[in-house]
Amino acid sequence: MKYSYLVVAAVGATVLAGCSSNSDEYTPPPGTLVAGTAEITVNDTDLGEFDSVSCSPAGPLTTITTGDDTSGSTVVISNAEGLIAESVSIRELGGFTGSYNRGLGDDEAEVSMTGNTYTVTGSADGFATDEPSFRTTGTFTIKVAC
Repeated sequence: MKYSYLVVAAVGATVLAGCSSNSDEYTPPPGTLVAGTAEITVNDTDLGEFDSVSCSPAGPLTTITTGDDTSGSTVVISNAEGLIAESVSIRELGGFTGSYNRGLGDDEAEVSMTGNTYTVTGSADGFATDEPSFRTTGTFTIKVAC
């Protein structure tokens, strides 16, 4: 009886050793990110990597959210006639809160795509957290992989 337990334990250890490997971490191709991650820069401040990302397609529009309701971003991209940023909302990132809406005001935004990674750059009208009474323009780069 003891022999059968020993055989089962040895086989189990062999199976576990075969399943575990020292494989390298996945490195995405140049210009892309790992799916479900984002990198955000606001007013030239690199805010690092975000791993709370949601991409929701609906017809020609894709809504991309990063972060949470308190601090993050929401981007709406249209692919009806090329890639166009319809809107960008920035919530308390790098001391800035603001928005871009296509066709409103002088702000601009551009979209490019490499693989599954969108890069949205532009400017938004809003305010600095430390001076909320004064309107200001902020710049942003949102790189996100769906």
